[in-house]
Amino acid sequence: MKQILKFPKDFLWGAASSSYQTEGGNTNADWWTWEHSQKREMELRAKGLDPAGFCSGEACDFYHRFDEDFSLAQHLNHNAIRFGIEWSRIQPKEGVFDEAVMDHYEKIFQSAKYHGLTVFLTLHHYTNPLWFAKKGGFSKKQNLIHFLNYAKKMVARYSQYVDFWVTINEPELYAMQSYLVGTFPPQKKNLFLTLRTVNNLISAHNELSVYIKQNYPAPVSMAFNQVDLEPSGFLGEFAVRIVRYFANSYILSRTIKFCDFIGVNYYFHHHLSILGWRRHSAHKHELTDRGWGIHPEGMEPVLMGLKDFGKPIYILENGLADAKDSRREKYIKDNLYYVYKAISRGADVRGYLHWSLTDNFEWEEGHGPKFGLIEIDRNDLLRRKVRYSALKYAEICKNNQFEYEVETKPA
Repeated sequence: MKQILKFPKDFLWGAASSSYQTEGGNTNADWWTWEHSQKREMELRAKGLDPAGFCSGEACDFYHRFDEDFSLAQHLNHNAIRFGIEWSRIQPKEGVFDEAVMDHYEKIFQSAKYHGLTVFLTLHHYTNPLWFAKKGGFSKKQNLIHFLNYAKKMVARYSQYVDFWVTINEPELYAMQSYLVGTFPPQKKNLFLTLRTVNNLISAHNELSVYIKQNYPAPVSMAFNQVDLEPSGFLGEFAVRIVRYFANSYILSRTIKFCDFIGVNYYFHHHLSILGWRRHSAHKHELTDRGWGIHPEGMEPVLMGLKDFGKPIYILENGLADAKDSRREKYIKDNLYYVYKAISRGADVRGYLHWSLTDNFEWEEGHGPKFGLIEIDRNDLLRRKVRYSALKYAEICKNNQFEYEVETKPA
């Protein structure tokens, strides 16, 4: 049965990105140093991989081609954009702020506004200045003053351009990947450091939020990674409650009163038993190019779980790696169907930003996964190529509605 899904008036449509993954040339960042380290090179060669494909390099050269990308977003009928600024570029050394860089970022903001885009600005998205990382980064409470000084300076300078502030992206994943799993630099594996880092990030967000609220009108939040969980097997419900608390609720419950909206990143669905979670393939989910299970149905319970907080919800990331662009259109529409269902049940969802606008540097996976609505041809001077799925999404953005084939179950 076909159904017209019409979204609320003034709904925001667009795409998201991060600074390090798109700008290129962030040589003062901890990630850049780690990418070029002998240890990282040896790890990759041991897996039979070419280290060159796992260095960010010029990335998408967004730092210089921002106007081209914003123009493409405008022509694709986007009315909102999420991007970031790179702390390591702005403050290359402790106590030193690069005025030329800050002037350049102002041009980026001006371009976004010229192209009619509502701006969600991320102040921290995984990467740190190398000097800050050498001090222990967010794992040491005494270091928070450095982040807060940078962040407050940026808020004061760019407030006229920013419509929504996103203080920190996915603090739980940042802490876990950096200090527990050891995938991200500094590649620690220490539960104590992980918990301390999470709590320090909470403190940083809360203090920064108070500063913004007292001085500037734009709403503020974090970008919270929210996982859909389903019980499976022995004591599955118990396992779900535990993981849901640490994955979805621990940070949210400690920061929500300092948030004016809830920023949601949704990608993951897991089946849990007391023995752990099962691989997506064990439950016959179709997989993305990155091996993540495709489960749009999880979007609805994630949003409904946030409804009772009584704050506006904006989806700041939702997307898939799909180099052939064979599944992206359906993925977007399927996820939006469950967004629509959540709205129909009272969830105050006011915007959807697809991840991502362009292909980007996908962290430890290098340049392989292709998340972009717009392809970046790395063999042709980073030429931008609009994918077919981007055109179909553009129709949704323009019309604020789309026709969807709803599966009907037999009576």
